[in-house]
Amino acid sequence: MAIVNNLQKCLESPYLFEDADAPSRVPALLNLAADRLEAATNILTYNKGDKADVIFLSYEAMFSCMRALVYSKGLREYGMRCLMIATEVHYVKTGLLDSSLIQKFQQLQQLKSKPEEAVEISSAFVKRTLELLTAAQAAKSA
Repeated sequence: MAIVNNLQKCLESPYLFEDADAPSRVPALLNLAADRLEAATNILTYNKGDKADVIFLSYEAMFSCMRALVYSKGLREYGMRCLMIATEVHYVKTGLLDSSLIQKFQQLQQLKSKPEEAVEISSAFVKRTLELLTAAQAAKSA
C-alpha cells in the first residue's frame, strides 16, 4: 500500500474510518489518560520505578487523548500515521491545538525526553484535550 499522507487517503485506506460509535469511547480514553498520567506522576514523585516508565506512561496518556480527540469527530483509527493526520487536520490546522504538542508527542513516542519534561508535556496535552472536548460539548448543548 502507498504511503498515506492526507486525510482523504487515510479515509480511503483501512487505517481511518467513520464510526458513529466512536464518540461513546471518549470517556474511557480520557479515564485511561488520567490513569497513565497519574501513574507517571507517582513514579516521578516517589522515585519508585524506572524513569523510562515515566516517559512511556506519559506517552500513553497523550496517545489516549489524541485518540479521544479524533474519536470525538466520529472517526476511528487503525494506524498511527492516520491518527496523526486526523489530529493535524481537525485540531492543529484549525488552530485548536498547538503543533508543538504533536512534536513533543512524537519525541515521547521515541522515548526521547527527560521524565520531568514527559510529565509536564503530557499534563499540558491532557489539560488541552479536556478543554477542547468540554468546549465542543458545550457548543453542542447550546
